[in-house]
Amino acid sequence: MCHATAKAQSMTFDHEMDVALRTGRRAGEVALRYFAQEGAGEQEKEDLSPVTIADTECEKLITRLLSEEFPEDGIIGEEGAFRSSRSGRRWIIDPIDGTRDFVRRTPFWAVQIALEADSQIVLGLIYFPRLEEMFHALRGAGCFWNDAPTRVSQVNRLERALLMINGFAALWTKTGTDPIRFLTETCWTVRSYSGCYDVTMIARGKADIWISGSGREWDYAPAKVIAEECGARFFNMNGNDRIDADNCIICTPGLEPDLRKVLCAPK
Repeated sequence: MCHATAKAQSMTFDHEMDVALRTGRRAGEVALRYFAQEGAGEQEKEDLSPVTIADTECEKLITRLLSEEFPEDGIIGEEGAFRSSRSGRRWIIDPIDGTRDFVRRTPFWAVQIALEADSQIVLGLIYFPRLEEMFHALRGAGCFWNDAPTRVSQVNRLERALLMINGFAALWTKTGTDPIRFLTETCWTVRSYSGCYDVTMIARGKADIWISGSGREWDYAPAKVIAEECGARFFNMNGNDRIDADNCIICTPGLEPDLRKVLCAPK
């Protein structure tokens, strides 16, 4: 894509990006108020994952702010927010990604917002209120960490790669234990903070591979555009690059062939 075309494409969604950034920061303020309270109304979902009052209140706020600004757009949120789209676009919301980290009072949780237009994720943000770190990407305009541009690392050998994994049990059911064991034994080292923070480690060039064994659209939507705009690769174990495939791999371009081979992910 030529520079002029990329600039024109990104400018199409500049207003949406500004609104998303303001909305994410406001939701972060709400979440921080609950974060300061012990036992902020924690409950358990059917899948045993936690949900708090902060999750539901943040989702309500994000939904209201986006609806006021873009009343024709659809909305889907982790905590049940839903509205059909009349514009061909939809906002994808995870009010607090990393609720386990939130309830354990670690800082690696985030507000996540993405916009899908014509079946393509065109913008996304991952905001860490406790860390005061904002990652955002606009298709065709790059990826940014607190407004500073970021790029994926140039690592192209598994032996030099920092590997991050979420959802070991889910991965083992999808790939068997051998591929994951091979990667953990072959890669330079293995680290993990939380799913959302792991993605941003890739975006900053601080890690080289992220494998997620289980996730939903709201987990992967902002990760996809952030990964692609920082120069990383995003794909699923079945070979496609969808956000609703219940798994994903993000990596440096040079590591993609080896990872596809190890994980049997067709090109």
